Amino acid sequence: MHCNSPPTDRVYSHSSLSCFEQCPRKYRYRYIEGLVPERRGIEAFSGSMVHLALQHLHQHVDEGRVLDADELIAFLRERWEENIGDDIVIVKKDMTRSDHLRKAEAGLRAYHRHYHPFDGGRTVGLEHGVNFKVRGDKEHSFVGFIDRLTEVGDGVFEIHDYKTGKRLPTAAELRKDRQLALYEIGVRQNYPQVKEVRLVWHYLSHDKEMTSWRTTEELTALERGVAVLIDSIERCRCFPCRTGPLCRWCEYCEICQH
Repeated sequence: MHCNSPPTDRVYSHSSLSCFEQCPRKYRYRYIEGLVPERRGIEAFSGSMVHLALQHLHQHVDEGRVLDADELIAFLRERWEENIGDDIVIVKKDMTRSDHLRKAEAGLRAYHRHYHPFDGGRTVGLEHGVNFKVRGDKEHSFVGFIDRLTEVGDGVFEIHDYKTGKRLPTAAELRKDRQLALYEIGVRQNYPQVKEVRLVWHYLSHDKEMTSWRTTEELTALERGVAVLIDSIERCRCFPCRTGPLCRWCEYCEICQH
């Protein structure tokens, strides 16, 4: 393992920060060496297919047509069969591929029942990219991709995020969530008409919506904390492996020498 520092003109994301926190070596493989993983976990694959189906659903809504639930599920199944391959692995053997597909279908049907006819605000973007700056002692470039950004009133924006995992967080945990709060910083920088931003999570497995807000002071503190984390990434030289239970799910576990 070479011991070099990453370039200081890097564009960061919530995912890259989380990757470094989880395992610096995984960060190096993905974001410095650019290694393409040879395997993907079924959970991540299923989540990506659900996100693709919800994007398809809301694209049609924006075009004036509401898909029925069966059409939505048919789209999911088509994309699932087109994209699943031998690179998709199941670490926990308590569920099969078919079980994961049925779980994804159930989550989509619950979402469809909950929000039909999908008239809650004007869609600004789907899988919406925002480029912005995070400022600490230095200014760092950031990019984020918002599952769905809507405007629900005069200057009132909602950042929507879809979750397909089993775990349901507490309200206190959501108050500390970094990802959507970072996206709020991006939205405020890109849309000067913003007066209020709501952070909205959709937990499809639980058919539950959870909402949170951030104060100006909290966003400022978040920027400072993220800048400190980036400084530690840019000072890093050897990117050590951080072993633990999640190693079994790591896309690079077959090439990583602990």
